[in-house]
Amino acid sequence: MAHQALLLAAATGGSQVLVAVLYLLAARGVTPSEFGSTVAGIALGTAAAGFIDFGTNNHWTRELARGTLALDEFNGRLLSKIVIALLAAAVWCGATLLLVPGSLIWIAGPIAVALVANQACQVQLRSAARGDLVALVIVADRVFASVIFFVLLAVSVSTPTALWISLSVGSIGAAILGRRLSQHGGRTARVRFRFPWRGAHYFGLTVVATSSQALDLTLLSSVAGSAAAGVYGAVSRWTQPMSLLAAAFSSALAPYAARSADLRATWLEVRRAIWMPAAAIVLALAVFFAAPAVVDLLLGGSYSGSAAVLQVLALVVIPSIICQPLVVVLQAMHRDRFVAVVMLIAALGQLTLVAVLARGAGALGAATAALVAQLFIFIALGVGVFRLRARQSSGVPK
Repeated sequence: MAHQALLLAAATGGSQVLVAVLYLLAARGVTPSEFGSTVAGIALGTAAAGFIDFGTNNHWTRELARGTLALDEFNGRLLSKIVIALLAAAVWCGATLLLVPGSLIWIAGPIAVALVANQACQVQLRSAARGDLVALVIVADRVFASVIFFVLLAVSVSTPTALWISLSVGSIGAAILGRRLSQHGGRTARVRFRFPWRGAHYFGLTVVATSSQALDLTLLSSVAGSAAAGVYGAVSRWTQPMSLLAAAFSSALAPYAARSADLRATWLEVRRAIWMPAAAIVLALAVFFAAPAVVDLLLGGSYSGSAAVLQVLALVVIPSIICQPLVVVLQAMHRDRFVAVVMLIAALGQLTLVAVLARGAGALGAATAALVAQLFIFIALGVGVFRLRARQSSGVPK
């Protein structure tokens, strides 16, 4: 498992670098408003893909790994979700082109369809614990996008247009590759329409709750003003690399946890890879102590207030790193409803605290709200794991 998690981390990190380069090249030579309209449409499509998925990919991964989801049923759900995404995208594109001509928000449609197809076609590989092949698909996605981007530039397509087209085509190419690499990726005798979200509602609520926490920056801006949002936003993205190892670890953990009979069996599978989240925690601590010097060097004195915010956000990452695999384990052990309730309470609590604390403390108040919410999640999930362990030790059925 450690080998697969490391490959996933490397593939994800490399793909993020490639995307950052594409965004940088696309922004050059165009006005901020033109580029902003394009990236806003891409961001909307990315968010829409998450809502369309509504936790189905994680649910399917668990059920396929446990052998409780038949292949024909899975193929029917996969095809149905893609068809529904296509229909929704067609309606979205038609409505936005008609109602807001000249706007680029219509590109959210093709972006969402491509992402839905790409992520869904990785499910079989993830459930089979083929992290190496998933890593290949992730890298291929961005390589395809990069090639298409430069081809479009060569035929004089504008850089913002080349960006969204290349990202869409890259995801579609990765979806085709993921399907071909799947163990059962060949043709099936009969595929019927299936309701894709059956049994995935608690997984979906967890996704919605997690996504809604990202609204803290928008809420901060409206409560404390754009200056506070600028201080917060200047460093909030810097915490993402810290959790990269933990995210890869959790992704690789999912099929092993789903197949394990209990928590002890899960631990025996993952203990050799436990160094990955441990390394991420060490990195977070390093960022905490280096924050004042790093902010001053990279952003200058005008962003000195961001140092304290970055320190708090570095502390936020530490329980988050631990909580990611706990969520995977609890969901694998059919505690997805418990996880959904915890995440919904945390999201609501965090946004409420942002509205209260940001009025007086600004960006630091928003960071403090995130820390309180993450500590609540850590404690609640820890209690959930201990309760599950006690039930398994006493022989009570799951």
